[in-house]
Amino acid sequence: MIIAVKLSKILLVAGVALFSTLVVFNNLVDYPSNYLYVQHVMTMDTTGNNAQAAWRAIYDPVIWKVVYGLIIALESVIALLCWAGVVCMSLDMHSKGFHDSKCLALLGLTLGILLWFLAFMGVSGEWFLAWQSRSWNGIQPGFRVATLFLLILLYLSQKEQ
Repeated sequence: MIIAVKLSKILLVAGVALFSTLVVFNNLVDYPSNYLYVQHVMTMDTTGNNAQAAWRAIYDPVIWKVVYGLIIALESVIALLCWAGVVCMSLDMHSKGFHDSKCLALLGLTLGILLWFLAFMGVSGEWFLAWQSRSWNGIQPGFRVATLFLLILLYLSQKEQ
């Protein structure tokens, strides 16, 4: 039973690592699609731009590119930490050090939760009011990813009996 639980945890982290890798790949290969998301969210051009919040909008393409680059970089770090976690856990699967080998995976999952929760729900959704946009609202996808990562993090952090 313990081997099945350990294998389950390794496979779930591998799933997160693969997902994050695919996100990075898509952001690099199809750069304009999600760059447009960053641009529209930061300019607040699809939120109705009410006068009270218009001062928050950012119209500088350099800042858009820097922000998008940071998002891709963070997604890359998440993928790398989770892949490294998969390797560490796999190597220690049959040892008593398995619980301690989860460190990198836990960091990757935590960073993923922070990225998708803070960037997509907090900054995008609340600061730039993306919740008001019908076309560039990343709150639901951000919530789904952050929630899945959190559930996996909670499961992973439990010590095997």
